[in-house]
Amino acid sequence: SVEQAYWEVLNSLPEQVAISEEDRHLVLETLDQIDQILDSLPGRIRQVFIMSQIDGLPYKTIAEQLSVSERTIKRDMQQAFAHCLSLM
Repeated sequence: SVEQAYWEVLNSLPEQVAISEEDRHLVLETLDQIDQILDSLPGRIRQVFIMSQIDGLPYKTIAEQLSVSERTIKRDMQQAFAHCLSLM
């Protein structure tokens, strides 16, 4: 689904903005690495990370939606960041 979203955005760009084949390969490789890192996170931590970093939701909103404390969200994010850094 990440690659499909990338293709949709790429196809909507005007021709003069389109990236080279080499850059396209690098972007797809990077997206694949991000997808693997996200897949390696435990379920709720992955969900919290995506809600925060991709959806742009504040911790308080995430906590309310998941029926957990804001402190739990902060702890989940710390674990997510630590995990991501350990894989880089």
